[in-house]
Amino acid sequence: DNITANYSSPATVSSPVEAYPINPQLVDPDSKLGNYAVTINPGTLSIVAASLTVTAEDAQREYGQENPQFTGQIAGIRNNDNITANYSSPATVSSPVESYPINPQLIDPDGKLGNYVVTINPGTLSIVAASLTVTADNKTRRVGEPNPQFTGTIVGFVNGEDLSVLSGAPGFSTPATETSPAGTYPITPSLGTLSSQNYVFSEPPVD
Repeated sequence: DNITANYSSPATVSSPVEAYPINPQLVDPDSKLGNYAVTINPGTLSIVAASLTVTAEDAQREYGQENPQFTGQIAGIRNNDNITANYSSPATVSSPVESYPINPQLIDPDGKLGNYVVTINPGTLSIVAASLTVTADNKTRRVGEPNPQFTGTIVGFVNGEDLSVLSGAPGFSTPATETSPAGTYPITPSLGTLSSQNYVFSEPPVD
């Protein structure tokens, strides 16, 4: 007998994670089903969660600056579900030089996340040292006298900080000696013993 079957389910591409029936429907073009006692056994269509991955992009800023605008990518969204993400870090403007996480947070106003297995990949915010500039102060002395004690200024501090956050002292040098004739000689600053976790040091540009 020319009896066949079609199979269908009420589930659609947008149906959420759940179990749905698979319903057989007999096709009997020659009207032979009256000769049979028919038993219908539906099957089950199991819709399982799709994979969704959100990844924060790495970022970098200087010590003492505001955090940049964080960004990231979401991969695996189905059916144009309205799922977006915010990205944040525990680092603040006063956080020291170090690496900090950038944490994604998914936004799901329509309650679709139950249909996904979510993988969250935090990014890394690298806080790098801010730059301080060491400038030598001008000095004057008479011919034949020893060089004076050289001094300088350090500018570029952030967060209201000052010299108290530094250790060591800058160095200064000049080619002038006690026997040098009258004239103008450069006083060149150097790093000396200066050190700091949150700052790097540079000399001013030469005019």
